[in-house]
Amino acid sequence: MHSATPLAVVIEDDADAADALGLLLGDFGAHAIVGSRRDDIVASLEARETAVRWIIADYDLGPGQTGIAMARDLRRSMPQARVLVLTGALSDRSERDAKAAGYEIMRKPASADDIVSWLEDNRR
Repeated sequence: MHSATPLAVVIEDDADAADALGLLLGDFGAHAIVGSRRDDIVASLEARETAVRWIIADYDLGPGQTGIAMARDLRRSMPQARVLVLTGALSDRSERDAKAAGYEIMRKPASADDIVSWLEDNRR
């Protein structure tokens, strides 16, 4: 990866959704680090946390886990990253949780155009 290539973290437990987001980010010109576990993501970053521009997180990562909590944890070492939460079931709770954390939220399946628009609006 060239140092000028934007870096994104994708927190997603569904392999197909993770692949689709990785392809979209690649087409956008970004390199994606994809995973559903914090330790795996951190290991894949190889100390490049300060280069992360975006975090795209699935809201529901399974029993007791949310992408919001993981994004909040990851942002401790990458406060510059903008966060987008994707959810298959937009509910008052998911919307309230995302807004309370200061993150934007979109319903899945989000269109490629909507995600690219969000990336462009948050380009640094």
